[in-house]
Amino acid sequence: MKYGRNFSRGYNVDEQKFGAAVIKWWLTIQPITRKTWPPTYNALPEDFSFDYFNRGGPNGVFLMVLCLSWWANALTPDTDHTNFRLVLHDVRWVLKQIVAHA
Repeated sequence: MKYGRNFSRGYNVDEQKFGAAVIKWWLTIQPITRKTWPPTYNALPEDFSFDYFNRGGPNGVFLMVLCLSWWANALTPDTDHTNFRLVLHDVRWVLKQIVAHA
């Protein structure tokens, strides 16, 4: 990575607070038709543009994957993993849609 940054800081994360913040951020970069939680997977309109996801900037996808890794490291067997799984599934779905429509 540029400048040799250390991105392995997910070991001291409050799983509940961090997860809520990740969900909130993820929803802010969604188009208006996808601002629901839990996410829905309706057919996309013909004129749908994935440019909206660039709102996260050139590192948006990287930041989302980094957030998911920190969140995953914070999970314990005693916590509810439902929201993490929903976000993980949703990110995967969005990336698959982007690739399919590229």
